[in-house]
Amino acid sequence: MKHFALLLSIFSLLTVACSDKKSTEEPVAKVIDTIPMLVTQVQQCSRLYTTEYRIHKIITHDDKMKLSGSFMKQDFSVTLPLGDRRIAIPMDATLKAYIDLSGFSDKNIQRQGKELLITLPDPKIVLTSTKINHKEVKEYVALTRHNFTDAELTSYEAQGRKQVIASIPQMGIIEQAQESAARQLVPIFTAMGYKESDITVSFRKKFTLKDLGQVIEVNKKDWKWKQEHLKI
Repeated sequence: MKHFALLLSIFSLLTVACSDKKSTEEPVAKVIDTIPMLVTQVQQCSRLYTTEYRIHKIITHDDKMKLSGSFMKQDFSVTLPLGDRRIAIPMDATLKAYIDLSGFSDKNIQRQGKELLITLPDPKIVLTSTKINHKEVKEYVALTRHNFTDAELTSYEAQGRKQVIASIPQMGIIEQAQESAARQLVPIFTAMGYKESDITVSFRKKFTLKDLGQVIEVNKKDWKWKQEHLKI
């Protein structure tokens, strides 16, 4: 009987010990893959406008009336007096850079330990608007010449748009787009627990002058000029 009571006491102690061990064990942390959540958060940005440039430009044009012909088998071209026409047209233009994030996927994210490498889709640059300040247009037309026509003014405006597009490489707009995109997207990643110092945001490559034809969007009126001058 004493032996039975002793065995029962030992069994009770073991049971309590096992129960205490189970109660003190910490639950195993479940590893959560944050990449799908990051992708969803970035995709919600859709078209992310990163940079805006406002440009003021003076479009100038001048032409002279000339008399051309041939005399005694000699060609000649003479500028006629009082035949000048000159015009200066102030134009305001707006350029915007954006990144289309609707197709952003896990292929754009690489995780190396604590570090997060984000590769952005290619940027796009678009000339969103041009506006002529007609009240500030300055023109001189000699008495022997006719005034500038609406068709001519429209043509000069088109030339101004092309000049703005041609000046894009000197603006550094692509670099600004990358920096701005990083500033807007990094808070999304830090909110998911990543340190800002561990996050790198970049484009897939460094864009050169040869690549501009791929990133610049123009309207139909400027498309032919873009093909000819940006080597598309």
